[in-house]
Amino acid sequence: MGFIQEWFGFNGWNELSTKGSIFATIAYRVFFVFGLAAAIIVYSYASGGEDPSLFWIAVVGCVWFLIFQFMVNLIFVNGSR
Repeated sequence: MGFIQEWFGFNGWNELSTKGSIFATIAYRVFFVFGLAAAIIVYSYASGGEDPSLFWIAVVGCVWFLIFQFMVNLIFVNGSR
């Protein structure tokens, strides 16, 4: 679990909460929501323009969540070493 916890865990959010500002925390959360919406829209266009099922929306959401967690941990925890 060391690798998964290091790169996809919530260490980046803890670091942001203790050392970052409230504005930065809010900005990252807004970026997550806009990125999730963009990922769902891109998936919808890539799948032929039809409305995706709830299952595929959940899959796209999970993939975006993992990518976002990786980016936050890379910026706030692992990138500062």
